[in-house]
Amino acid sequence: MQVSSNLMLITSNTGETASFPCDLTQGATYIHLYKHEEGMAPRRLLYYDSYNSKAVLESGISGTKYHVYKGTGRSYTFTIVNLQASDSGIYYCAIWDKHVGSDFLYTALEILLVAANHSPDISSCFTSSPNFFLL
Repeated sequence: MQVSSNLMLITSNTGETASFPCDLTQGATYIHLYKHEEGMAPRRLLYYDSYNSKAVLESGISGTKYHVYKGTGRSYTFTIVNLQASDSGIYYCAIWDKHVGSDFLYTALEILLVAANHSPDISSCFTSSPNFFLL
């Protein structure tokens, strides 16, 4: 399974809503949303259970902040509402068929590999793909 990885730079004002697509090349049970902030490990914000059409948020994540919408076919849209400066970062969608357990390390590696494929310098990949910069 793979995720289509179109790079996007989104610049928005505080209080606005930002959305970005996640297009799968094959069906998946779980679609995950990760956020990466400079100097920190990627953090999973939520996963979308496509079998039950339900977003499951990580502890401490507001249910009014992040939304997932199923589009046509294998297309999904992630939305972040009421943007704040703290929402700035790099966002990735990832797929794997479990939502807990030892697969996290594998998934983190997959995220890094996707990012590395878009940049010859791994350090610059964290400043060049789905970003939100707030004005």
